Amino acid sequence: MEYSKLTVALEYLEAAIEEREIHQRYFAAMNLAAVAEELLGKMVRVSGKIDQLTTAVNLVSKIQENVKGLFDLGFENKKELKKILGNSKNSIKHMDSAGDSNAKLYFKIEDESKWHIQAAIRNLNILEVPQPVAVSKFIAKHPEEKLNESKL
Repeated sequence: MEYSKLTVALEYLEAAIEEREIHQRYFAAMNLAAVAEELLGKMVRVSGKIDQLTTAVNLVSKIQENVKGLFDLGFENKKELKKILGNSKNSIKHMDSAGDSNAKLYFKIEDESKWHIQAAIRNLNILEVPQPVAVSKFIAKHPEEKLNESKL
């Protein structure tokens, strides 16, 4: 059997929204949204466009370049920056040792789960795929976020 990865990504994204908005299961929402964002991001890159993660990395790299000499943000290269930006989502799904038994996040899980959903939606918008109803409702509920512009 074969399944469209777009269909899979959309199912993950809708499930992430439901887990966050209805059940308040934020870790599940974050994990589902992160997988949707990665799948959709790969589809964006394969289509020859720039995904939201690459946009974020480029933006932070540009900021670091502009503040060089004033202070160092601590990012050696774009690969390291991608790893840092993925730390929170990887922290909840990987355990490398007994000392790694706690998920380490930069912000509250409620916020991080929302941001991962938004990242997946940005990639969806870049692909110009029609938004499922759950996505439209999520955007309506969080209007302060300009997600329809496909920008950070």
